[in-house]
Amino acid sequence: CVWNSTRDDLVRFNANGQAVRTIKAAISSASGRSELNTRVAIDGLGNIYALGTFNGAVFKFGPDGKFMNRFGGAGEQPGQFRAPYAIAVDGSGRVYVSDIKGIQIFDADGRYLNVFKVPGHAAGLVFNDKNELFIAARTQVYKMSIAD
Repeated sequence: CVWNSTRDDLVRFNANGQAVRTIKAAISSASGRSELNTRVAIDGLGNIYALGTFNGAVFKFGPDGKFMNRFGGAGEQPGQFRAPYAIAVDGSGRVYVSDIKGIQIFDADGRYLNVFKVPGHAAGLVFNDKNELFIAARTQVYKMSIAD
């Protein structure tokens, strides 16, 4: 799944690289505000998580493209964001969002679970098929094994 910045659309692709679903005006229709910078992750069930960095929130869409939930928001409390930047989903459906405060972890419904820190600001997050999290932060890449 990718975000089309010129129209605020989310576009989902199949394994052959063909576009199979477009969610038009995804973030702006769910938030009422336009979004200039979105990061996207998708879980094993086909749910799409779009991190709107200007909206400071995560927007969850079902496999059918229907808006399901919004979580996060601007603030200093656990589960809120100051400067969100990257998003990933692990094999258990937990959502990881990098922020200036660290990498915050949420369950699939958006409930805050925990936070952990890495040196520097995590600019990229990705999981492999072994549920290992790769974190790009400054000039380093960190690998973490995530327990279920």
